Amino acid sequence: MEKGYETFVTDLRKLLLAAMGLGEEEIYFAKEGEKYGCTGDRLFVECGHIEKAKQICGLHTEELYERYCQERKLENIVHDCVREIKKTSEACVICDVEGMEDYEKIKGKLFIRLLNADRNKVALEDAVYHQIGDIALALYYLAGEKEGYILSTKIKKRFLEKWGKDRDTVFEAALVNTYFISPPRIYHWEKMLLDKEYSGDNFMDLMGTYKPSKGIAGNCLSTEKRTNGAAAIFLPGVARRLAELLESDLFLVFTSVHEVMVHSAAAVYPEDLKGVLLDTVEKATPEDDYLTSSIYRYSRRTGEFSVEVQ
Repeated sequence: MEKGYETFVTDLRKLLLAAMGLGEEEIYFAKEGEKYGCTGDRLFVECGHIEKAKQICGLHTEELYERYCQERKLENIVHDCVREIKKTSEACVICDVEGMEDYEKIKGKLFIRLLNADRNKVALEDAVYHQIGDIALALYYLAGEKEGYILSTKIKKRFLEKWGKDRDTVFEAALVNTYFISPPRIYHWEKMLLDKEYSGDNFMDLMGTYKPSKGIAGNCLSTEKRTNGAAAIFLPGVARRLAELLESDLFLVFTSVHEVMVHSAAAVYPEDLKGVLLDTVEKATPEDDYLTSSIYRYSRRTGEFSVEVQ
């Protein structure tokens, strides 16, 4: 183990022990490949007990170390870890990682999340993902969910071998799951302001008469839950459906991981969209929600995604 990383994990554990008032045995580290660490290096925190079971939250130390290398502020990382642990203590579940080796049992809990490939290079080294431009479509396992908060973990490459499945087969299943976990929706800002119950418009209904905006304003695409909603554009049939409705190729502006603005390629110039995206990212997109600064294109003819303006 790299010395700097080892020191980071040790210091993080000590500070969490002090901050949460836990005993030495209640926070423990497991390396990748060890018991409980089959999904990567993790620092486990016992945050409560239910009858005979323990509530355990796992912190992915490799990802936290990557953040530390960029920020060099351990106190901020400790603060965020404590906040998230307390926030999820009532919703924590014990993930049966041994059961994850059985693909038939867990395939219904696989889903896709988007990450910036460059900023998450270390975290993606042993992960299962597809990459388009600088966007990584990463494969995750849904360990639990409560009140909209999702507990999940990345799937490591070695699981494909254990399952005896190829990457494309697993990804296809995960994309379908993602679609049904939170179906794609188009949102109109004026409706969101006027109607608190508004949950977006269902444009995927082939029997419906939905008409997206063909003008320069574009269409805000997300999902019902509006969390990690930018993945909606890569879900089965979504881009094709929008291209058909708009009768053109699509320009895609990923303003965050939670939504993507979809424009008719016949109505706008990608260079103009680039300027709008950079301004939006600078002024309105939280650092943790950043996805890309590139403008993407979807070809109606070929069904392929590509970077239009980098």
